[in-house]
Amino acid sequence: MKKLMLSLLPLLLVLKIKAQEVKNTRYFDVDNKEISQQVFKDKRATNTVLDIPGDSSNHHKLINREQQGKISNRKELISLLEYAAHEKINPSQQILIIYYPGKDACNTGGDVKFLISNLKEIEKGVDRIASTKTFYIYKDKEGLERYDNAIPWIKDPEQIVEKLFFKYHYPCNSFTVISKTGKYISYFGEFYKDLVLEASKKLRK
Repeated sequence: MKKLMLSLLPLLLVLKIKAQEVKNTRYFDVDNKEISQQVFKDKRATNTVLDIPGDSSNHHKLINREQQGKISNRKELISLLEYAAHEKINPSQQILIIYYPGKDACNTGGDVKFLISNLKEIEKGVDRIASTKTFYIYKDKEGLERYDNAIPWIKDPEQIVEKLFFKYHYPCNSFTVISKTGKYISYFGEFYKDLVLEASKKLRK
């Protein structure tokens, strides 16, 4: 009996630590204000926000799925993309980046032929709107073999795309549209075609 109790002690200790972690878990909204777990779940259920790690291992934070801003180093971004893709970019063009963060539960399913067709439609659509150059950028290429080279994925050069726009692993793919002046609209996680086209139209002005 004594031996049994001793063998159970590590398990009981782990369970106690896990219970304490759950008890100490804290939740924050997009403005970094602490909220209850239920409010956090309700906001997350709207699908307008995503859940990202907070400042501590037991913190959960919400982030808006759409982000707007302006980059100051557009020339550096263009230079790195040109080098990685082995082609020139017209400085007056918009840039669309479709970003693949690596394999996850969201981007491994679905009909890949439909996905490829949808991406090609997006590429043509934004080009009609604002003469846009599209790049397909990946952080980790595991899972991209399913595209069977139908999409010209390239490695994120010096992780500049990740650093500028996609600091976390958002599920599925994400996108950002960058205007000729450096203004951008990014959308985190799974998206549909009209979101990209609308972003392109806004930045065309």
